[in-house]
Amino acid sequence: MIFLYVTCKDTEEGERIASVLLEARAAGCVNIFPIQSVYRDTENHSLTKTEEAVMIIKTVPSKVSKAEKIIRQIGSYKTPCIAHISISNINADYSDWLRQALQ
Repeated sequence: MIFLYVTCKDTEEGERIASVLLEARAAGCVNIFPIQSVYRDTENHSLTKTEEAVMIIKTVPSKVSKAEKIIRQIGSYKTPCIAHISISNINADYSDWLRQALQ
């Protein structure tokens, strides 16, 4: 199983991305959380605080490329954070459910 950690503009955008991912069977489940981020703005060299959302997308290795393509097409960020987190241990019944959900 792979978790994709993805930031997006807000929870509404996250829900739009999640709907397409699920419909395309590129994800079995998507968790969406509102967050506050602090980062260095490279254009004006200042610290920036903003509210945005993070998605944890549950998928399998064979669906990662498809999921990334959808995230880039629908998301508004020109440089989204799309981090792959490989999950080595997970309960068997959830793993079975995820694989069935992605068929």
